[in-house]
Amino acid sequence: MIRFNQVSGSIFRYQVMLPVCVICLILFISACKNSGNKAENKDVVTKDTLSAEVNSKELQHLNDILREDPNNAPNYYKRGKLYFKFKDFAAAAADAKRALSIDSLKTDSFYILYCDANFAVGKTRLAKEALERCVKNIPTSTKGYLKLAELFFFVKKYKESIANINNALKIDQTIALGYFMKGMCYKEAGDSTLALSSFQTACEQDDKYYDAFVETGRLLATKKNPLCIEYFNNALRIKPQSTETIYFVGKFYQDTKRIPQAIDAYNKLLSIDKKDKHALYNLGVINYIFLKDIEKAKGYFTQAIDVDADYGEAYLARGICFEDLKNKPDAEADYKMAVQVKPNFGPAIERLNNLLDKGK
Repeated sequence: MIRFNQVSGSIFRYQVMLPVCVICLILFISACKNSGNKAENKDVVTKDTLSAEVNSKELQHLNDILREDPNNAPNYYKRGKLYFKFKDFAAAAADAKRALSIDSLKTDSFYILYCDANFAVGKTRLAKEALERCVKNIPTSTKGYLKLAELFFFVKKYKESIANINNALKIDQTIALGYFMKGMCYKEAGDSTLALSSFQTACEQDDKYYDAFVETGRLLATKKNPLCIEYFNNALRIKPQSTETIYFVGKFYQDTKRIPQAIDAYNKLLSIDKKDKHALYNLGVINYIFLKDIEKAKGYFTQAIDVDADYGEAYLARGICFEDLKNKPDAEADYKMAVQVKPNFGPAIERLNNLLDKGK
């Protein structure tokens, strides 16, 4: 199950187009980074995890304890958590169910484990029913309400998700995660104003909430609001080596034509990850469009291709550089490669056809 929390990120990166006039025929596509939310691995038990499970001393110890005390709900929960760690989701669900059969009123943790274990194998109905029982039996369970909100978010029922978040916030108004989740709901529903307000509240409630600072910065960046840099800097205060945030800084400066700052950001990113193809590509775009240095731009596009041999946009961009340099054979080869690695790539097809027509 995808996690909305301060540990595992809920960062989404979207395509951003940077229009470039090259004989009014093509768009340079400014590089983007896509990191969808990270879902937990739903694979069945693998050989490695099975071996770890069989040889786990902690698991063996819990088995011994439960043989002597078979009505100990917390120990079933502990063992279920271990099974979940080993991706033995059926065993995790069974132990959570045993724990609930012994005690279903004191803690929401048993319900959450049962939900997660069932969700991991696609049993969403059981997961949802468990959470509904949780908030019925434990009305003060903010975790139960937020987990329900999470389930509704995944099926794009944002109103239902927000309703459950609000139930949690009525119990505890200081839950930063709740405001962050509301922000994601509003963002996905297309209400950037309410999304921004919710993300900012999450930042106010927790000044170490990396994802909240990043999402706030990203929304401000889409509005060309320089305040985004303050939020990105706060994110970097929490994670100084975050290449994604450094990328967002560079992209904002690039989009607002503050080219020296953009170059500095991309170079900083490359000092951390020299194989970041998006930073390399964008430096190529900057050199081509703003600095008018075709040779240097071509070099950056080549480096991006060296990192990813299937980078269609980089082949297209380098092909344009070759064409500008009157190198028709290499331009043609790059346009063909762009179409080969990215079929139906319209701009590359158009450039190739125009180039071939000139040769007739």
